[in-house]
Amino acid sequence: MLRDHGLDPERVGSPKAAWRVFCGFLAVDIDGIETDPQCDADGFIVQWGRYSWNDGLPSLSFTRQLAVDVRAQWTDKEWYQPEYWQVSLDMVFPDHATLADLDQLNVSNSGFYFERPGPEMDRALREALWEIEQYPTLQALWASVPSRSSTTLDNVA
Repeated sequence: MLRDHGLDPERVGSPKAAWRVFCGFLAVDIDGIETDPQCDADGFIVQWGRYSWNDGLPSLSFTRQLAVDVRAQWTDKEWYQPEYWQVSLDMVFPDHATLADLDQLNVSNSGFYFERPGPEMDRALREALWEIEQYPTLQALWASVPSRSSTTLDNVA
């Protein structure tokens, strides 16, 4: 989807442009997702910070988490757990004075949102952006150009 919108997954030119693609990705229905209404089957989180795996440089990630129905392969029918997978776009930024306070913020993510496409998802996306708009350091990160980016698919459970 990034390429379809003229973005290079290894060097996304703009968090804003990547966000638009991410919002479109959240609207795509995925087959095989857990159907139990008690399960947080499909959601997203926005995360920011400085991490050792990014050499301590400022980073911003958009992640979609999916609970995949694996009942057919599950051996213990008494206790079933879906597999959790995350699809992430991780953007790493050059260090800059406007980003110095990134590791001082009292929050490091938007929290998970598990809403279905429609009005509730639109509200959740607005709330995630509102979180970013509350902090000048995050506003500076949002306006910066990443030096590199990557997409990953990871089993997290």
